Amino acid sequence: MELTAKQRKGLKFLLDDQRISYLLFGGAAGGGKSWLGCYWLLLMCSRFPGVRYFVGRNNLTDSRQSVLVTFDKVCQSVGYTAYRKNDQGINFHNGSAITLIDLSYYPIKDPSFQRFGSKEYTGGFIEEAGEVHPLAFDMLKSRVGRHLNKEYGIPAKILITCNPQKNWLYSTFYRPWKERKLLPPYAFIRSLKDDNPYLTEEYKRSLAEIKDKTMRQRLNEGLWEYGSDPSQLCDYDAINDAFTNTFVPEGYPALSADIALKGRDRYIAGHWKGLVVRIVSDEPVMEGLQVHQDVMTHQQRLGIPRSMTVVDADGLGSYLSSYVRGIVEFHGGGTAYDTDKYANIKSECAFKLAEVINQRQIHIICTEEQRKRATEELECLRVADLNADTRKLSLISKEEMKALLGRSPDILDMLIMGMIYHVRPVYTGGKAKVKQLSNTMS
Repeated sequence: MELTAKQRKGLKFLLDDQRISYLLFGGAAGGGKSWLGCYWLLLMCSRFPGVRYFVGRNNLTDSRQSVLVTFDKVCQSVGYTAYRKNDQGINFHNGSAITLIDLSYYPIKDPSFQRFGSKEYTGGFIEEAGEVHPLAFDMLKSRVGRHLNKEYGIPAKILITCNPQKNWLYSTFYRPWKERKLLPPYAFIRSLKDDNPYLTEEYKRSLAEIKDKTMRQRLNEGLWEYGSDPSQLCDYDAINDAFTNTFVPEGYPALSADIALKGRDRYIAGHWKGLVVRIVSDEPVMEGLQVHQDVMTHQQRLGIPRSMTVVDADGLGSYLSSYVRGIVEFHGGGTAYDTDKYANIKSECAFKLAEVINQRQIHIICTEEQRKRATEELECLRVADLNADTRKLSLISKEEMKALLGRSPDILDMLIMGMIYHVRPVYTGGKAKVKQLSNTMS
């Protein structure tokens, strides 16, 4: 079969390179992603009797309408007919099989993708992975290499294809690849339309003529940095500027902390001076007593009043206010100050954060590694139900943000809480007037 140079490189990773277990291939439309996946599966299933591979996508309907159609074309191109298709996948005459699996995320009935916990596969193919929850990938990594791999000497492999998406694919594959830090068992091959000489000129022209700028950059040019959507609240360039806006004046001190104890997300604390914020604590593991001591230490060292200290009180931080009296408890689902406009206080603070970012009124001081995380999280600051007929603005859920990131948006939560001092009404003093006493006594 005639393959593109990028497809041949991808096939070498999949067939010969023992170091690579997880290959991301593509990064734009027209790069030959599905063709490579189907050809690889055909080679493996036709050569090794009884092996079992999967093809996963966000829903089965899309798999049947895309992968099965492409698989037929691949087989026709090489004259292979020893297989039969059905709604569940493809069965080969030698006993091998390709199973279609539904990678839809069900946060209530199956939040950890346990439905795949007992499955055993030789390898697999995740198509359009930008639509897939990162936990699905994590679960499937543990399910490959479990069926006839040892008998045939076949290494466990997962091929992943996608168009640019600012989610777990960006942080796991693209960004490390761009920074020359992507190491085995991961690999990325960037394949664009111009890498595919078999693509028709009509299809190339249709990609170049996409009217929406963001979609055209993603699908036609393969750009990842601008892989946003209309629901995104913060401008990408403004997010980058937030870390270099050294002209922002300092103001009154405050502290905001996203509390996470041992085994739960990260503990993040930010020291505010007006709209200048410095990340002063960033820990993956923190015991309750340590959190208490850390908050008290920052208050004393930085001169922060308790009334200017806000902590997340919805989860594990709810205990802290009973030990540190007078601090502000942040309940994200609580009532907004502007009840006509916002669904809850977290949404109101988040929209305020987006406003000061887009207007270049905030300066975030942190390490380079923290900047990368914060940038990814700020890009997940998105309005929910963009096209819904509703009066009140709200954010996408934290679970949706975790699905985009592959982790909890802890720096973002700290920044959102810090906006409480910029949305709540300012106390200007009592309204009672005190008359000056006349000096009538002699």
